[in-house]
Amino acid sequence: MLDLNPGRNYKRMSLELYYPKSEADARAAAMLPAVGGFPVSDRPLFLAGYSELCRIELGGKRALEICGGFGQLAGLVAETFPTAEVVGLDLYAAAGPEIDERLRRLPGLSYVAGDAFDLSRYQAGSFDLVWGQAALHHLAHDLDKLCREVLRVLKPGGRCVFIFEPLGHNLLVAAIRAVRMARHELEDESNLYFSQFERMSASGFARCEVQVFNFLGYPMKAVADRLGGVSRAVQRLDGWLLRRFPKLLRYGANCNLILTK
Repeated sequence: MLDLNPGRNYKRMSLELYYPKSEADARAAAMLPAVGGFPVSDRPLFLAGYSELCRIELGGKRALEICGGFGQLAGLVAETFPTAEVVGLDLYAAAGPEIDERLRRLPGLSYVAGDAFDLSRYQAGSFDLVWGQAALHHLAHDLDKLCREVLRVLKPGGRCVFIFEPLGHNLLVAAIRAVRMARHELEDESNLYFSQFERMSASGFARCEVQVFNFLGYPMKAVADRLGGVSRAVQRLDGWLLRRFPKLLRYGANCNLILTK
């Protein structure tokens, strides 16, 4: 347990920071198509995040994806847990032949248009799992409201998982990201910080875990993403460094965030 911000003026919470030690859940590999265009060097991160979606046995339970886009990951979760009720929520309704086919094949799956900051259509304590992929950094301008909504709809013991989020403590990583954002005119790509996770935890969650990745992996992406052998070697080295020297966890480039009510 690392207490990283002793000078903050709000209630300090302890974050559980770690590089995952256990093997990925066997069912997580089936969800990898939802990675889309992200490079192969990020695969360990996604496998760890998808494993967290499987940590609760969702059979007969309810799960909600927020900011789900075309809803591929929601569909894959519904395939993995065919007796679960899985809802994919995004600002724009998912539509098209692929969506229609998915809905016909998976009776527990549904898609709705809605705002992650307004989950009032759902009753209190109505979901066992809420998750988002590459979503939290787009919602960070009002984390207090987001946490209130998620906490309200989660059941006691329910989990909120955010997969593939950017961290901003590493100045080299922040500089590389700034160049990429300027070059491609990317909007709304803010970094996240452990102090924000502490605030989220303090809002009413009982536990806050942060899985950290890409210490050397991020600055070496230009090479590693083109050479599979180099990518695997960097991933193994990152894992060894982040487990052996926990203080380096502060300087990882990406993370998965797991909050338990």
